[in-house]
Amino acid sequence: MMEILGESGGGLVKVVVSGNQEPRRVEISPDALAEGADILSDLVAAAMKDAYEKSTGIMRERMEDLTGGLNLPGL
Repeated sequence: MMEILGESGGGLVKVVVSGNQEPRRVEISPDALAEGADILSDLVAAAMKDAYEKSTGIMRERMEDLTGGLNLPGL
């Protein structure tokens, strides 16, 4: 099963999602906890966005590989 890692704050927060963009786990550094709730919330959101963007990029590349030789309308 594919797992994609998203990070923020230089690795303070890490989010892992599946290839289907399902959340798998969140890792929060003790240093991130010291930043306070508002900053921690922003770091988690940024790590989730990073994982999402990486996931959609990988899926787009795979679709291009699969359809590369085909002239399909709309792709």
